[in-house]
This record gives sequence, structure tokens and C-alpha cells, in this order.
Amino acid sequence: MIRKLPQELIRKIASGQIAESPRSVLKELIENALDSGATSIKVEIESPFSFKVVDNGEGIGYRELPLTVERFATSKIENFEDLKSLRTYGFRGEALHAISQLSHLTIKSRKLDEPVGGILRVVGGEVKEYRPFPFKGGTSVEVKELFFNTPVRRRATSKGEKGLMLKTAKVYAMCHPEVEFKISSQRFFRSSLPERLYRVTGIQLQQVSSSRTKLFFNREVRGIKQVFVNKRSVKVPEIEKILDEKRLKSYILFIEISPEAVDFNVTPTKERVLIEDRTIFREVEELLREELSLPKVYALRDSSKVVYEVPPEPIGSDGTVIIAHDRENYYFFDQHLIHERVNYERLLKMLKRGEIPLTEVHPPVELPLELAEEVEKLGALYYREGNRIFVYKIPEILKPEDFSFLEERGSESVSDVACKRALKAGYRIENWKDFKELFKEFLQCENRETCPHGRPIYYKIPKKRIYSQIGRTLR
Repeated sequence: MIRKLPQELIRKIASGQIAESPRSVLKELIENALDSGATSIKVEIESPFSFKVVDNGEGIGYRELPLTVERFATSKIENFEDLKSLRTYGFRGEALHAISQLSHLTIKSRKLDEPVGGILRVVGGEVKEYRPFPFKGGTSVEVKELFFNTPVRRRATSKGEKGLMLKTAKVYAMCHPEVEFKISSQRFFRSSLPERLYRVTGIQLQQVSSSRTKLFFNREVRGIKQVFVNKRSVKVPEIEKILDEKRLKSYILFIEISPEAVDFNVTPTKERVLIEDRTIFREVEELLREELSLPKVYALRDSSKVVYEVPPEPIGSDGTVIIAHDRENYYFFDQHLIHERVNYERLLKMLKRGEIPLTEVHPPVELPLELAEEVEKLGALYYREGNRIFVYKIPEILKPEDFSFLEERGSESVSDVACKRALKAGYRIENWKDFKELFKEFLQCENRETCPHGRPIYYKIPKKRIYSQIGRTLR
């Protein structure tokens, strides 16, 4: 006999699709925080079943709080046509409803233009508390006892789930460098995209780009492989195949296309997408074919013989642009950015080896304990008192205010020093030997794609394109 399922069972089945794992729940909470316009997001993970996300976004009005856990209640869309121009992560209005069915959920929030905030506490889908509550602004969503009423799913949660949750949070930190993230004990300040990717992955990545794509990659270091479409981490098998065929050990690809040309509404978790605009696949292939060819500078050993790949050779400079070439391409390098990159990597190595003299700071610069690692990277000395540190010696190339600003902008100080010491645009290097030495040192840098602030260092044109314009054939 066919029977209509009771609503309580329907709610649990539907909720199970959205909240399939602790990391999928955390993912939904972070996406809500980003959709709120937050510039600062804090993720605290006590265990896979107890965690919290706090943001400084626009907040939720007190009267709207109960609607957050109602199914299909959302501020993101009003009709089907809105899906065609969707720029937010969420749109179904199911996430918080699903989470509230399977946990002890507490939401605290306040809109900045409202005098008081509110608190909503829901246990297994039943509202236990809803009242005005003093709150500074933004939103705090705390999940406790996740899967308390689905014991099989709770027992099936792997021991490595907490690590996967941390990884999930860092994925969002990668594609939103304009947002400060504090993920457990790690803090990622607002920065350029290349700087954020390096801080999250720990891998020096080269960069190539086209009109709708940005590819960061490393040929030697095995690590991350990630594709983003409109800042959403997704699986796109066709594109992943193209990238894997190039044998990149690590890559992060960002694709930006019209919302009308992509459908995220394929699975409940939105991890698979359908891309209607097939030209993006050809664009990625073209990017890899034409741009992914800046030669390696060091020797490669092939069986018993050594094969040398020829680096670009400089031809000359007008004081702003250095022109170089290899067998297939002409390169136009920004002279100032080359010198800035050389200075930056040289200074980092000197700081790491302790080769830059230290000078005392009076009075010591007081900072939170969580910035100790950043202070150490800058080669400074500090002592600890409770949950605070006091920086009392710093490298002489830096200033005390460089450390005072760490809480606001992260460790950009070495980048700033490198920039100030770099040759200014228009300065001609008269001695050709000095010119070639600078270029040679640049070719040994770990990152030859961008300056420390994320600007591209060079532009490349295939020789065959130039030759074709003057009726010549490249041999």
C-alpha cells in the first residue's frame, strides 16, 4: 500500500541530503556568512559535532530570526528567473532548516540599524528559545550535538572529519582574499590573491591568466588541485582532465562566467555544475597551450644525461620595460617589479638566516598571541605574557609601526621594503653586466609570475604572431 509520508519523516529525509556530513554543514554556514557581506569571518571547531561561525555581515533582523529555520525561506531569490543572475552561494532557503532538524542550533544576530539583536535556539527542529538579546552586530551561528537524533550518521562520521572541516574553511579563505578569516588558531589577513594562496597552501605558485580565467600552478610541488567557478569550489571533470594532462603537481583555477551560462542547482551540495558555455573549455586549453611555457631555469636530469632548458635572454630595456626572448616568445618584463621580486626573496632569505641586524624597540610592541608566527616570519624577537606577546627586537630594515599594523593588514612589511628599494620606472641601468646580473637573479626566484603585492611581472607574445604580421615564418 502506498502511503503519504508524515511531515516529520519528510523533514528528516530532506535534511539528511543537505546536512550529509559535518563539513557540509560548516560549508553552508560559511557561505551564509559570505553572502551577508562579511569582511571578517571566524570559524571555531571544537569537534565535528560542535562548531561555530561568527561574521560581521549585515545581520538578521529580530523579527526575521524565526524565518531562518523555515524551509524554503530565503532573501536570495524571489522567482525562477532570479537563478539566471545569481551571485550568492545560497538560494534554496534549506540549509539552516536542515541543520536545525539534526542539531542543537543557536543563532545570535543583530542588524546594525536595529537597537537590539535576538537569539534563536532550536533543538531537533523545535524552537526552544526566541527573545531579544544584546549583540554587537553581524551573526553567530553555533551548532552543537550534530546528528544527535541520527545516531548511525553520527557513528559513521570519520575520525579525520575535523581535518576535512578545516580544509573546507581554508578553501573559502583561498577564493576570498578580501575577507579576513580566523580558522581555529590560524589567521589570514586581507591581502592580494597570490599572497592569500601562498599563506593558505604554503606553496609558491606561478600565475597565468586570460579574460575569464586565472591559473595558479606549481610543476614540482605536489599539493592542492582546486577549481573554482564564480568563487564556488566545484568539480568540473572536463577541465580537471585538461589540467591533469599538463602534469601540474599543484593548481588552483579560477573561472568567472555569466551566471546564465552555469547551473549550480544540480545536487543538494552544489558541488557539481553544468556549464552551458563550452567556449570556456577551449579558453582553458588555449591558456595552457600559449601561456604555460615560461621555461624552468635549472637543469633537469634525464637518465644519464643532463638536459638544459634555455631561459629567456634579455635584449634591452628603456628603463621601464625589459624585453627578452626565447625560441618561441617575446617577453615584456616590468623592470621595477623584477627588482621588487628579487629584493623580496633576498630579504626573506636573509631574515630566515638571521643575517639582518636587530634593533631594540622601546617600548615593546604589544600584540595578541595568535600573531606570534607572523612576528617570527619577520625575524623579530618577543616575549610572552599570558595571551599577549611583546616584540622587543626587530630587523633594522623594519619599523615598530610595521608590527603595530599586523592586526589590521598582516605581514606586508617585507613587501613594502622590497618595493621601496626597487628601481623606479624610467631608471636606466647603464652597465649591461649589472643589468644581466639582475635578470639572472630574477630567473632564480621561486615566484617569477607576480610581484609580492600580486601584480603580474611580465607579458608574453608568441613570436609566430609577430612574424605573421611582417610576412615571416618562424623556423
